[in-house]
Amino acid sequence: MPTLVVLAVITVAVGRDLRSVPSRHAAKRVAHPTSGEAGTAAPAIAPSTLLLVHRGADGRADLLTVGGVSTPKKRGPTAASILLIPSATQVETPSLGIQILADLPNLGDAKLLTTTIENLLGVALTSSIELDDTGLAAVLAPAAPLPVRLRAPVRIADRDSETAIPAGDQTLSASDAARVITAHESGSELDHLVTVQAVLEGWQARLRDRSIAQATEAIRPGLAVMTTAAKARERVDSLSVDSFTTGGGERFQPRRDDITDYVRTAFPAALLGPGGKRPRVEILNGTGAVGLAQQIAAVVVPAGGDVRLTGNVPGFGVPTTQVVYYRDQDRPAAEHLLAALKCGGLKRADTALGMVDVTILVGADCKPSS
Repeated sequence: MPTLVVLAVITVAVGRDLRSVPSRHAAKRVAHPTSGEAGTAAPAIAPSTLLLVHRGADGRADLLTVGGVSTPKKRGPTAASILLIPSATQVETPSLGIQILADLPNLGDAKLLTTTIENLLGVALTSSIELDDTGLAAVLAPAAPLPVRLRAPVRIADRDSETAIPAGDQTLSASDAARVITAHESGSELDHLVTVQAVLEGWQARLRDRSIAQATEAIRPGLAVMTTAAKARERVDSLSVDSFTTGGGERFQPRRDDITDYVRTAFPAALLGPGGKRPRVEILNGTGAVGLAQQIAAVVVPAGGDVRLTGNVPGFGVPTTQVVYYRDQDRPAAEHLLAALKCGGLKRADTALGMVDVTILVGADCKPSS
């Protein structure tokens, strides 16, 4: 992690440990299928996942939502999950070290945010939609007016004025709903996610109307994930994180074990790696090409690799890519990643590393497609 002055540390459990009544720092969980229910369902096929992103005027991501739908092979209810991710979550980012998710759209190519969230969750994202203010209001418009129950008042600051929406049952226009979702509320971002969830619940309730769902999909076909989720057995959660304050403001650290347990239940058909088990991967740039580790990660992560570290080979000058494994049990994973890269060769190292299972030294022979 970059050098930060930690002013205070506050541990919060969000997501897997949420109670039915939300706490000050937790979005509530609704229509939540138990793991036992998931275990009795037929094996799922046709998984569909969507990363829904809103970018503000400054280009930063201030809304990150992952929706997933799994359709069973045999007769049975479709399962759906919606996950809210705090934009101030700190994650390992290929080529860039520790960054917050909000900044990634301005720091890398179009794939960087998607690849980083796939890597964080261990879930394959089959599609993504990025919206600005106008686009967000447009996709909400078919469902307007939206019934929303706000747990606390929301203040919306415009350029020349400020609007206060009181707590309680409200009926919001599409533009007001979009402004509530993207409002910069005082307090923790986790408090704001409770507000976001309230708007999403109102939107999902309206999307159960077939004509509204069809009109929404006509605007952005990829939103079929959200319209299907509205009619399915659905769960809504926030990412499980620890919260802390730094000189730069509030930040969140993912609770990796909790996230692993959560996605196996919430997105069982979209897991990366066999049963969600992924080899820990280090990517080292051996050529000096700018953004090379990001391009390699965009191949490795969908292939089931869990990218933990990225860096450079001292002096660069590596002619041929090497996929290095350290234990015999990691050879199959290394072979799988080698096949996904379509370049280089396999090598076994004599000394095991405790932090990773596979190291990829990227050479001049490996030119992943952009």
